[in-house]
Amino acid sequence: MPRSLDCSSNGPNGHSTRSTGGHMPRFRILSLDGGGTWALIQVRALQEIYGPNKTGHEVLHNFDLVAANSGGSLVLGGLIENLPLSEILNLFLDATRRSSIFAPLGGLAGIGNKLLEDTLGLGPKYSASRKFLGIQATLPRFGGTRLDQLPKEMDGGAGPWPRILIPAFDYDLRHCMFFRSDLESLANNTIRPQAPTVAEAIHASTNAPIDYFDQPAIFPTNAGYAPHRFWDGAVAGYNNPVQAAVLETIANRQPYACADGPIAALSIGTGNTSLPLVEPGLPDTTDAELVLHQQSTGLPTDIGTMAKSIVSDPPDAATFAAYLTLGGIGCCNPDEPANEGPLVRMNPMIRPCYTNGNWTLPDGLESTEFAALVKLDMDATQQSDVDLITRFCDLWIQGPVPNQAVRTNELFQTLIGQNTFEAAKVAWLSISQ
Repeated sequence: MPRSLDCSSNGPNGHSTRSTGGHMPRFRILSLDGGGTWALIQVRALQEIYGPNKTGHEVLHNFDLVAANSGGSLVLGGLIENLPLSEILNLFLDATRRSSIFAPLGGLAGIGNKLLEDTLGLGPKYSASRKFLGIQATLPRFGGTRLDQLPKEMDGGAGPWPRILIPAFDYDLRHCMFFRSDLESLANNTIRPQAPTVAEAIHASTNAPIDYFDQPAIFPTNAGYAPHRFWDGAVAGYNNPVQAAVLETIANRQPYACADGPIAALSIGTGNTSLPLVEPGLPDTTDAELVLHQQSTGLPTDIGTMAKSIVSDPPDAATFAAYLTLGGIGCCNPDEPANEGPLVRMNPMIRPCYTNGNWTLPDGLESTEFAALVKLDMDATQQSDVDLITRFCDLWIQGPVPNQAVRTNELFQTLIGQNTFEAAKVAWLSISQ
């Protein structure tokens, strides 16, 4: 049994954990990656696990702490607002709703931004201030409520709120900022902690810089202090916030009235691309779209690579670190993978399959679709692009598109975790009960 944490009574600020009858209670974590429009994948996963029409509070009832970044924080906002999962999904599927978040700059782009785009092929496309208005309009009930002042109980007898953790990057101080519902958290190092509103926290966490939004999110963080400016939490290294969620839990084992016992963590991604690099001794393919060739370097290429690398989360980064922190067992033998553990990762992968010594397309995906998915950015706003993400998600849930295991080798053979959505779902339901 991993050394971790178990809650059986109320903690500070009315937070509580849920007992599971005769079983030893578990402290359950939900972590939602960033990823723009691709966050629709997270909603689909929650629908498959808990039911297509469950409300946000019915889903939150299953967790004791929820951490979310960027697009994942938009999903969390919908859960806090107690929207049905079907309506949260529509935030990403409906073109009008999408454009309220990804509001084009149009003629608002400055000369400097246009010069950057003409020179390097980079530059902001969307208005941060209009995004904030869109978030507020999406969350009329709880968007203006401070994270630490959410009602004591969720709707419909769903019980106390889980603890909320949303990362952002402080533009001026150049370090991570965690927005918490629990201001008494022992992981908080702020002298005068004050939580922002739900909408403000999401605004900060969704504010991807350079190639996306035109300016940092701006709002006060503490009474008497000058307004702070924020970028997306991915800039601080928390596009996948699961390790932050695990450390938040462990830091508070005493104030949360927690004894040593099991923590169960569910980490849901927004789709990642992982192509094998063509190297001597490794499989090749006649389909150039399935593999990665080294590209030429230079300032324009390097800046573009750096700007987009903040949303990358290889399987051996946050997820693997959190898995080991919770007491998971390491494994390097694909013939005897570690399929059971304290953390379950759900995330569809844009990657080829290794079959009979060759790289092949996943079943159900055409070569043109695979190539389009590889090139598709996180701010997919065209309806055809969203339809492609939806189809990709369907194939993941059905089985042909692989799931991101906690850890794989360079042939994408599973070492730790589950390589299909269904196996991951079964694993989560097993350890979370």
